[in-house]
Amino acid sequence: MNISQVLKRLRFDGKYSEIAQRKVIGRLNKICRIINEKFPEVKRPEQIKLKHLQYVRNERLAEYSAATAVDYKRTIVILVEALGRQKDWLPPLKLVKVPSKGGRPSSTHVIRTKSKNRRGMR
Repeated sequence: MNISQVLKRLRFDGKYSEIAQRKVIGRLNKICRIINEKFPEVKRPEQIKLKHLQYVRNERLAEYSAATAVDYKRTIVILVEALGRQKDWLPPLKLVKVPSKGGRPSSTHVIRTKSKNRRGMR
């Protein structure tokens, strides 16, 4: 699965090392590969649905250690944000950030795409 469109939307803070960036990209590729193995009809990231990510989170992350599973959950959040589905998909995936818990802000940001028709018709 080609994730180049997802990668175009990602911006890493300057503090993020090259190695850490490659790890995030590797995890994104791995998640997409897992989805493609189970659901071969999914060829592009735009075709990913909530049920595919639920499968990854509920079934496949159990195979990893707790620390690795947390890394993959963060990467799932990045993927969901890059697909623009955070309002609809993060609550069912139980990956919504709770502000009262605190924590560090993410070092990976997803940029918004500019709409061609944003100014309206003239």
